[in-house]
Amino acid sequence: MSIIDHLLIICMLACLVGCTPQSARVTPVPTANPTATPAPTATPAPTVTAAPTPTATPAPTATPPPTATPVPRITGYLAHTVAEDETLASLASSFGSEAGVIASYNRLSGEPQAGRPLIIPQLGGIAPPASEAVLVQRGRNDQPLLALTLDAGASSAPTPRMLDALKERNVRITFFLTGKWIQENPELVRRIVADGHEVANHSLTHPDFREIGDEQMVEELAETERLLQQTVGDGVTSRPFFRPPYGGYDQRVLNTVIGQGYLPIYWTLDSLDSVGQPKTPAFLLSRVTETLSPEQLRGAIILAHCGSEATAEALPAILDRFASMGFTVTTVSAVLGQ
Repeated sequence: MSIIDHLLIICMLACLVGCTPQSARVTPVPTANPTATPAPTATPAPTVTAAPTPTATPAPTATPPPTATPVPRITGYLAHTVAEDETLASLASSFGSEAGVIASYNRLSGEPQAGRPLIIPQLGGIAPPASEAVLVQRGRNDQPLLALTLDAGASSAPTPRMLDALKERNVRITFFLTGKWIQENPELVRRIVADGHEVANHSLTHPDFREIGDEQMVEELAETERLLQQTVGDGVTSRPFFRPPYGGYDQRVLNTVIGQGYLPIYWTLDSLDSVGQPKTPAFLLSRVTETLSPEQLRGAIILAHCGSEATAEALPAILDRFASMGFTVTTVSAVLGQ
């Protein structure tokens, strides 16, 4: 075979290899990462069925706490002495008030006895009878009760010893406080109330009410009540009792004080611990326990003072003497009849 023939054969073979149709050329597809199983079409998050805006179960209309029965609006005050057969209901009807209001205001625990002086809060609606100009000098005499009252307007130094003597004997009495004394002795006032004693109004600055105008009288009473509540709390009141400073009164004073809701309280016996020459404890023991007969002591209201050193010294013996005589020393409310 000639060289030419060899060349021809080589050319033909080369042609065969180079002319393989393109479509037959398998370009190996690189094994792709297995076609990721298509991420499951994310199960669509369940369409949050918008919780039907709960027609808000209306929060139960807050039942307002049982309002303490609202206190009716008081339009005025008058004084009245209970007559035979009068009851709280009949008084309420006659004077334009409510039985419960009259009882609460006068610290009554039941029906008032005949002869019991009251302050009647008026609630309007009728024209009530005229007020009486009442001045209380003693209480009921059907029981062995007497009221020891201490006026607080000057010194307070002896008062803690008085409170100790009362507490040791489980005796509760009535304190007539001036607003000035309240301001100067807040802790003592709180102790008086905490020990269960009754508190009453003795004016703000202790003026003779006969010598001041009606407007000043009203301010003296109101400011003392305000200071008492500010010192002890709203639940404590000086109403309904008031003692005129120096025991000074006239028709105008009584009418003005009663018109402000206070029952004027005088006394049956003055211990004289604030009058004249200083007194000894022996004098006060005799004066307080022996001046009145046992019959006269029933329902008596006795006056003494928080600022008297001699009274502080004599008080334990006075209380013990009354106890030995069979008397209960108590509050003005109690001797008037609760």
